[in-house]
Amino acid sequence: MLKLRVLFLVIITFLPTQLLAKLNSTQQNYIDALDALNEGQLEIFDKLSHSLSDYVLSPYLEYERIRFDQYEDTKAIQAFLKKYPDQSLSHRLKLEWLLSYSSKGQWQSLLDNYDSQLFSRQLKCNYLRALYKTGKKTQALQGAREMWVVGRSAPKACDPLFKVWLKSSYFKQDYAYERVKLALKKGRTSLASYSSNFLKGDQKKAANMMIWAHKNPGILSSTKRFPSANPYMKDAIVHGVKRRIRRKPDAALAYWKKHRNRFNFAPATIHQVEQRIYLGLARQYNKNASQLLASLSSEYDSENILEWQIRVSLHNRDWPSVSRWINELEKTGQMDDDWYYWKYKAALKQNIKPSQVEKQQFVKLSKKRSYYGFLAAEVLGKSLTLTNVPVPITQDTHKRIQSLPEITRAKELLAIGHSTKAHREWQFAVKKLDQKGLMALARVANDWGWHNRAIRAVIDANHWNDLSIRFPMPYEKSFGKAATKVQLPSSWLFAIARQESAFLEDAKSSAGARGLMQLMPATAKQTARKIGLKSKGNSLYDPEFNIKLGSSYLSMMHDRFKQNRALATAAYNAGPHRVDRWIKSSVALPIDAWIETIPYDETRRYVKNVLAFDAIYQYKLGEKNPKLFYNHEKIYLGKHSQSSLKTPIVASSD
Repeated sequence: MLKLRVLFLVIITFLPTQLLAKLNSTQQNYIDALDALNEGQLEIFDKLSHSLSDYVLSPYLEYERIRFDQYEDTKAIQAFLKKYPDQSLSHRLKLEWLLSYSSKGQWQSLLDNYDSQLFSRQLKCNYLRALYKTGKKTQALQGAREMWVVGRSAPKACDPLFKVWLKSSYFKQDYAYERVKLALKKGRTSLASYSSNFLKGDQKKAANMMIWAHKNPGILSSTKRFPSANPYMKDAIVHGVKRRIRRKPDAALAYWKKHRNRFNFAPATIHQVEQRIYLGLARQYNKNASQLLASLSSEYDSENILEWQIRVSLHNRDWPSVSRWINELEKTGQMDDDWYYWKYKAALKQNIKPSQVEKQQFVKLSKKRSYYGFLAAEVLGKSLTLTNVPVPITQDTHKRIQSLPEITRAKELLAIGHSTKAHREWQFAVKKLDQKGLMALARVANDWGWHNRAIRAVIDANHWNDLSIRFPMPYEKSFGKAATKVQLPSSWLFAIARQESAFLEDAKSSAGARGLMQLMPATAKQTARKIGLKSKGNSLYDPEFNIKLGSSYLSMMHDRFKQNRALATAAYNAGPHRVDRWIKSSVALPIDAWIETIPYDETRRYVKNVLAFDAIYQYKLGEKNPKLFYNHEKIYLGKHSQSSLKTPIVASSD
């Protein structure tokens, strides 16, 4: 009985604060029932289950009993599915039930009950195996291709079918070649190497070179390794060139020029490769980038190309070109309103009086609650627009959503510490709701203090103006205490946490960053050592500990970059060494232009969001005149400027 109790104690630490409470007797009986079943004490379990027949989580007890019996009681399963139709738990039970048939070799039963609406690669492979085992071999082997020709490994359940299919006439060498390309596209070199074992001749040679070029794009400097007599070698060249672009786009261009005319590349492929190379050069602000981008056909992704033309021109402080490319972008009809900021600024920089239309566009922009809206407002000397419009939900709609079975179960599951199950119930409900339902769901989650889910729901509902839901202030005391200790605005700490995790305490990124302020373990360890704290195990998921470390690390970046939040924010996201490099490569840029010319799309968006969120949190914390930038942050940056981070010059009109 100890296992579930320990798990409960671990999980409950990170629950929404409004739901943290001591278990009541019903909840305790539920936990005891699960413990009893876990220990095989069926008499105790059945007695407790009977006493909980009206409890909101009683379906979970029925479900667990069916699982305990290893899905042998078909009548109980069918009764459960009928009793709880179209429910998260029903879908889960049905999937597990169908999967159990294959482990028992009951292939006909699997076919009789198969549900194609259940998305599971393992189940689909079991279904194909069932077809094969029951004599429908052609149908089974025809379905194998779909499961095999993907860029990731298949479940082990697929292996028996694949073993037969790979030796059959239904398998074609082209499938293996396609799988090599898909695997490399996802960076799975081991799968690509495995798949290449099913190739012969030119395809085998090309696949091997493709894998080699993936690991070492420098081999493209040789033409001998890529004989033009092998038409498949062009795939290896394209893949290798694309691999080289991010770090060395100039080398990628040299390799492309070396091989471009040696093979008969499709026009679309040529454009795709050259566009990626030229955009890579633009991100490094190569002196030839603008000319190269201008040589591309306008029929492909012209908006992205033109936006980078604008950034290159901003980086060079070439204001006539900024105006030119914005005008071209405007003609596409796809221009984001944010570019009106630079259209207006470029005119002023050229001592050209903005037209009446341009003034109207700029004034309209200044009324938006966004990074560029705030920038425009500050240029005009106006207050930031911080309109708050609560979600327009009636009391009846709110009650209806609250009473949905999935939502009532989610709330109770959170209350007893079963957050994973609560997430499943919640997500199942989300898929079935319209806009009004999602807005009501956002309000429900916000009332619970489940802010991450509330933020996600209100965004899914496309309602952007409820500041209480979109910008909550959980752990306000902890953020305030940390802000005081490191002498930073608490609004900035809130903004970082809002951008990083949307206040999901147990958030973990694909890169391994953890907790509210998304700290990498190595960074956290270093920071903890510097400030005299010990970081152990899952301590980064402890909100208060995470806030202490996150605010301390942010303070270090703030000091390193001379109290400039924009630069420190960029460093928090991309690392301080990259920010140092970007500053050095800039040519006396004002801070707004420097931000717009950050090479990394993610970091550029990140900095804009955090600064805008900071202004919103200033407002929420009672600041009467919130600002996007403080005066000392409006500096010129770059190696050729007369200023540096050590001696900043305030940019008066920028």
